[in-house]
Amino acid sequence: PGLGSSVKRFVSGGCDSLVKIWREGEDGHWAEEAKLEAHSDWVRDTAWAPSLGPARQTIASCSQDRRVIIWTLKDGGSWVPKVLHTFEDVVWHVSWSVSGNILAVSGGDNKVSLWKETLDEQWQCISDVSKGNSAQG
Repeated sequence: PGLGSSVKRFVSGGCDSLVKIWREGEDGHWAEEAKLEAHSDWVRDTAWAPSLGPARQTIASCSQDRRVIIWTLKDGGSWVPKVLHTFEDVVWHVSWSVSGNILAVSGGDNKVSLWKETLDEQWQCISDVSKGNSAQG
C-alpha cells in the first residue's frame, strides 16, 4: 500500500485452531489474507496490538490448548509465532494496553496476568492476580 492508503484488516480465531487475517478489498468485500497455524485446539480470542510503528505489527492469540502465542510481522516478511506461555488451564481472553506494550491474559484458572516484552524480545510476567490476591513478579 502506498502513502495515505488505509488498508483495513482484522484478525479472527476459530474452532479450526487457526488464526486468520482478513483484508478489505477495493470492492468492499473481505478476503482471507493469511492463515496462521500454531495452535492445536480452538482459538478463543485474538487481539491486534496498537501500532508500534509501520515496520512491526503484533497479534496475540489464545486457545483451548492453554497457550498464548505472539505473532510478529516485521518489514513485510511473514508472520512469526512465539509461545508467550503455556498456562494451567484454557486461556479465554487476551487484551493489549492502549500503548500496545503490555498484554493482559485471563483464563480458566481464574487468574489475570500482565506480560511485557523485554528489550531482547523475551516476554516476562509483570503481574499475576488470582481471586482478589495479587503477587508482583
